[in-house]
Amino acid sequence: MTMKQETIRGAFIGIGLIFLSTLITLFIRHLDVFPHRAAPEFRILGDKNAKIHIEEFTDFACPACAGAHKIVHKLFKAFDGEITVSFKHNPLLSLHQWSEYAAVYADCAGKQEKFWEYANLLFENRKEWGYTEKMPKAFKIYAEKLNLDMNKFNACANNPEIIKTVKMDMAEGTMLEINATPTFFINKKRAVGANQLIDNVRKFEYLRRKK
Repeated sequence: MTMKQETIRGAFIGIGLIFLSTLITLFIRHLDVFPHRAAPEFRILGDKNAKIHIEEFTDFACPACAGAHKIVHKLFKAFDGEITVSFKHNPLLSLHQWSEYAAVYADCAGKQEKFWEYANLLFENRKEWGYTEKMPKAFKIYAEKLNLDMNKFNACANNPEIIKTVKMDMAEGTMLEINATPTFFINKKRAVGANQLIDNVRKFEYLRRKK
């Protein structure tokens, strides 16, 4: 075999391997069998051993996310003790330039055991901070409102580990091919939007009660 033939053969093998790996990846993504990362403790509600586990991939500046987030909490209360909620960051940066910053600040509030309270303020006031031209002052105002230690809060916002955690959520969202928010996984079954979330939770609960 000539050098040219070996080069061509090698190129075809390389293309074939790339094509095969792409097909496998797409197949796995379609089945939603990628391992899901555990959220930090402060972003988890409920008993980890609950029968129904909801993963919430969301964007703090997204109107639909704000509405769905309220529904998640209503479901959590309605199915008392039967649901675990894990919150995952999935900011759509092409639409909401400050959402990644909001996620980092929310996690910093979480470090002071105020994640959910801070998250609620972000959702409720998304029009106030989501579309400003400059870095929103609201992020620190909300922290002060919750009586957080501002020295710790400000230091946390520049902590590479906190930023890395948010970016890992975003990478997980990319791997799971999440292209709309909010997206949920109920016992690892995908649901996009509040209506699918409610339908799937009811379905899981119905099947569980039939057993």
